[in-house]
Amino acid sequence: MTPENYLLKKLMLPDLKLLKVEKISNKTLHYHCVKKTKWEVCRKCPTKSYTVHDHRTVSIRDTKLQYKNVRLIIKKRRFRCPKCKSVFTESVNGIRPRHRTSEKYRNKLLFDYKNFHTTKSVASIARCSDTLVSKVINERLELELRKSRNTPWGKTVLIDEHAFKKDPITGRKSFVTSFVDNNRKCLRELAPSRFHDEMFRSIQHIPGRENVTHAVIDMTGTYKNFIESYFPNARIVVDKFHVIRLIHPAIRKYRKEVTGDRRSNPIRNLLLTNRKRLQPYQKRAVTRFCSENPNVNEVYRFKERITNFYNIKGFNQASRVLTKITDDMARSKLKEIRTLRKTLMKWRKEILRYFKTGLTNARVEGFNRKCKLIQRTSYGLRSFENYRLRALYSCS
Repeated sequence: MTPENYLLKKLMLPDLKLLKVEKISNKTLHYHCVKKTKWEVCRKCPTKSYTVHDHRTVSIRDTKLQYKNVRLIIKKRRFRCPKCKSVFTESVNGIRPRHRTSEKYRNKLLFDYKNFHTTKSVASIARCSDTLVSKVINERLELELRKSRNTPWGKTVLIDEHAFKKDPITGRKSFVTSFVDNNRKCLRELAPSRFHDEMFRSIQHIPGRENVTHAVIDMTGTYKNFIESYFPNARIVVDKFHVIRLIHPAIRKYRKEVTGDRRSNPIRNLLLTNRKRLQPYQKRAVTRFCSENPNVNEVYRFKERITNFYNIKGFNQASRVLTKITDDMARSKLKEIRTLRKTLMKWRKEILRYFKTGLTNARVEGFNRKCKLIQRTSYGLRSFENYRLRALYSCS
């Protein structure tokens, strides 16, 4: 095999001609190359240029070849345009202008990031700086996401939020809004907050919002108003998990009045767990605890009724059961129960719509979990744009 064919096959740079291979060490090779073409096109005006002004030698880092580090020592020509008299450097396919790494090397960094997930581990393997890895990964992820940028919305959109970072001064957490296409099973977009304007700017580039027929959310008025204004044909469905957990703060409040804020007390988790999942001895412990504390007993019974409410088959039966639950809540003397009744009455249509569609926010909760994993493996991310690129790529 000739040196030219060897370079063409292994390095995938057909424009270059191999002059010699220099062995720097047992782990490093330098390939001295020049470009084979006789002319170049001026960048300012489309004119062929044959006159060489001078030469410039550049060192380009390429992927490893047989476990050895490879650097391309390219002697580039600088041409003078005969028309506009400007001086420019010839370009090489596979190496972007003003870059000191080849495109194949940059693609290899993205491949390693898929397997190892952290910039530090990729930089350790590639023997380069964390800054270069982070810059290349963001650039490559942006190119990957452009492929699906114009894909229209599906019929079902799931919307939820998760914490992004904490303000070191105020201590408040900033939240990110996730938009999931349930039909395509992917995370479509992240909005930097829960504000109406920022959510609109984040997803306005996605076409086909009239295709959305259902939107699943938690009981947040901001999301409800946004869906009604942005998705004209969407019907809102409330996620059942958020309905069940509405009564959990009341259980914790009245339990703390008896046991205090002891997190090691096993009754703490037993009261919040579905009774059908408890062992017989655990059920007896919960029954004994509730019989000794009337307030806890009342709240616990309503919690179980709301949980069993979602086991009903059929819309009409569910409507009658929900009416019975809210009527019984109206006779309660506990403030938390009466407040919960007002919330259930306000979102009654959206809650009952679950029994017609069967839609939940389970998929978006799973994607939120993956997003939090990205935050932990990155030891926190300051830039929302970098976090958005990594999250969209991992959940696409």
